[in-house]
Amino acid sequence: MDKLFKQIKELNGHQQKRVSEFISSIGKPLDEIFIQIEKLNKFKQQRVFDFIKALNKPLKESTNKDSEYVNSAFSEEFRSRILTQHAFQNSPLFQDSFDSAFMAASKASGKDCKEAPIGERFWDVEVDGLRISLKSTREKNLSSKTLKISKLTEAAWIQDCRSAAIREERTKNLFIEYMDIVGSIIQLRYFKKKQMYELVEIPMELFKPILDVPRSYFNSDGPTINIPVGENPPNLKLRLDRSDAKITIVSILKERCIVHGTWQLI
Repeated sequence: MDKLFKQIKELNGHQQKRVSEFISSIGKPLDEIFIQIEKLNKFKQQRVFDFIKALNKPLKESTNKDSEYVNSAFSEEFRSRILTQHAFQNSPLFQDSFDSAFMAASKASGKDCKEAPIGERFWDVEVDGLRISLKSTREKNLSSKTLKISKLTEAAWIQDCRSAAIREERTKNLFIEYMDIVGSIIQLRYFKKKQMYELVEIPMELFKPILDVPRSYFNSDGPTINIPVGENPPNLKLRLDRSDAKITIVSILKERCIVHGTWQLI
């Protein structure tokens, strides 16, 4: 027990908070950490010990000093979420677990953070008044130079469009609405071989040239269009996925985006 208490004392504030939450989850009221642990049976104490061990695992971190989101408090909270996720779920942060971690880290950094209402179509969280769409990916063979958003949003109308004119109108109206509501897209990318996370912001400005695409580019039932048209390489490629009725964005140049930080398990 003395060894366990010593390890807890060496944790930072965010990590100690995770310990309190964890102890509560196995049946004890949230009170004072050491008193709670002494009341646990030996099996639960072993789980706490494993939890502390996970939080103390080394993690290689690199953050963008100019980031609007990632400061020291954000990073401490986010790092603790990564470590506990891998220790007890044996899987990377993804979808809901990423959303929860990003919100918790944003709050820890001192930002006003609100979750989107249930059923909201375009955005997931509002940070200091900016509505953000959170995306995550753990696909195999992620590129180090380009990004992909497999589903920017659903678009059931894609399957019903029978002319370039309608396809153009629906696409451009969707992006006008999307850019009016969403302030930014933030994607968490997990590189399995490296066991590394990369937090990247995709600026909305990259989508603006979509509004200038000539109608002829919408002739195909499921077109893939370079954005901006005629630029080589393009900043991204817009794909109207007719089979799944969704908008997909591929080949997004990472150099046009903002990398806020990386976290790698060691």
